[in-house]
Amino acid sequence: MLLGSASAFAQETAAPAAPAPTAVEARQPAATREALPLEYPPPGARTTLAVTGSAVFLGWYGVAWGHSLLEDDAPGAKDLRLPVVGPWMALSQAGCSDGNPDCSKVWVVMRAILNVVEGVGQAGGLAVLGESLFLPTREPSPRAAITRPSIEPVPFVAGDSLGLGLRGNF
Repeated sequence: MLLGSASAFAQETAAPAAPAPTAVEARQPAATREALPLEYPPPGARTTLAVTGSAVFLGWYGVAWGHSLLEDDAPGAKDLRLPVVGPWMALSQAGCSDGNPDCSKVWVVMRAILNVVEGVGQAGGLAVLGESLFLPTREPSPRAAITRPSIEPVPFVAGDSLGLGLRGNF
């Protein structure tokens, strides 16, 4: 199989490297130089990402809080009420409480798995929230900067008539 295969037929040739900017181009103002590529999200993505990260963190923290209330007598249940570190502290105390004859190993394992999921969910929410602080975004377009409505008179010609119309941004 190796002897009959051809190499690199499906690969494209490498694109030539972009030439270095000349001294004149380097002195041009930033507005005339090339803006960030369109792959970057719009500036509103930071807010959306921060809200999403907060919602994920608060959702998993709520799950951990409810879990601590449902199993108030379980070892480490009170630790679940601490954000981020609580599930990991409860995991370190996994086991059966003293004097509980109905405790089974299956439920101890399920509780430990739930603690790990709660901890990862809270940490993930904080990671998304933190990423919103450092997310590179593209500059808003100049047209998007005009946010005020405006109306202006405009002359127009229709056939052999002249008129005055209104043009505006809304």
